[in-house]
Amino acid sequence: MPSSPCPNCGAPLSSESSLFGAGRAGLACGACRATFADWAVTQQLFEVAGIPLPDVKAAVEGAAPRRADQAARTCPGCGQRLTAFRLKGIELDLCDGCGTTSFDPGELWRLTGGKVGDAPAMPKQGVFEMLWDCEHCDTRNLLGKTNRYCPSCGAPQDPKRRRFPEPGEEVAANTEFDGVDAVCPACSTANGAKAKHCRHCGSPMDGSAKVARLADQVNGRAEAAVARPAPVTPAKKARWPWVLGAAALMLCGLCSVGALWTKPSKATVAGHTWRRVIDVERFGPESGSDWCDSLPSGAYDVSRSKKQRSSNKVPDGETCKTRNVDRGDGTFERKQECTPKFRDEPVYDEHCRYTVDRWKKAREVEAKGSLGQAPSWPSVSGLKGGTGVGSEREGSRRETYTVAFTGPKGEAWSCDFDEGRWRGLREGASLDVKVRVMGGGLDCGSVR
Repeated sequence: MPSSPCPNCGAPLSSESSLFGAGRAGLACGACRATFADWAVTQQLFEVAGIPLPDVKAAVEGAAPRRADQAARTCPGCGQRLTAFRLKGIELDLCDGCGTTSFDPGELWRLTGGKVGDAPAMPKQGVFEMLWDCEHCDTRNLLGKTNRYCPSCGAPQDPKRRRFPEPGEEVAANTEFDGVDAVCPACSTANGAKAKHCRHCGSPMDGSAKVARLADQVNGRAEAAVARPAPVTPAKKARWPWVLGAAALMLCGLCSVGALWTKPSKATVAGHTWRRVIDVERFGPESGSDWCDSLPSGAYDVSRSKKQRSSNKVPDGETCKTRNVDRGDGTFERKQECTPKFRDEPVYDEHCRYTVDRWKKAREVEAKGSLGQAPSWPSVSGLKGGTGVGSEREGSRRETYTVAFTGPKGEAWSCDFDEGRWRGLREGASLDVKVRVMGGGLDCGSVR
């Protein structure tokens, strides 16, 4: 595979015959540790990772275009554009021309579950010395446990000036942990937890306070800044949505109260009507869709397609963070904290579209009248008998008994009752009822 400089950092690339395992050659950058595999090797690596090539193709075709502020990256093999796409939550780069794929450090190891590639480098773990700078003579990077006094000017260490070292500055602590340092009440010098008298001024350490410890550092940043970002004071206009929301809520409450708020009134029974309905059902074809293992009996003209039915949580490595914990004695402990990571893997199944013959409502037949006419069911005629397509039958029945009322100011109201109550309300009778304050509607439940 001919090569140009590394598209990441511009450093020269070296060819290695077994970079990705026996017989799998590739290019490696000694500066940024990126690696590049041609299309033949890339296909083998995807096979090791258990990723079908159609999934790779779909991921590349669905990749979002690079933003205008992102630098274009070119293939070290043929010079064409590299397209960024995601697989298993990992962003890779694939050449549009020759299929060369770029892997940043640790990406291939994560993609293949540790089968190919190098694991991401982890910071050293253990107990290390904090660092501090002398404020009197500006001597820097003094050890928090070993250098209780500045070796240049003899000034005592100020525990408030302790800090975590930068990567590569770590110095292992060789002393046991005796407890958090105590601050001398007289001269504010930090002393070991077991000290009875201040090593600087000799004052008793009785009642001395412990030194303040730094907040834990996670992945090189103070945990307080990671877990508890400083609150942003909202602009005054941001209060308006809350005011509007409260006003809307109050209005809804008033409407609810108004709907239930009633006042006494009179109502005169003005008339009676009844209505009886029979549904007519017809047996015929109806379209539907469902999972193929739930097809209704008698379904026909079935067409099948693949569709995502659910998803499974599949292990996808770990998410790790480095935590630095100030022990309060001039040292800190660095430890690795890892939690399992999962990705959603779609589960596909057969989905069917079908036709099935069913009974469904086609029309309704109605009868209606007044109190002087005995309620009766309508006559259903002309039904097409049988059991095949186009056959008809009687379906469900419904009946309604309505009483009309007039109010003292000419209001017109109506209420539905059961047949017995409907018959018991005599026309022309005056009743004590309740009327809603908002809207003026009759509370049918108050009719006695």
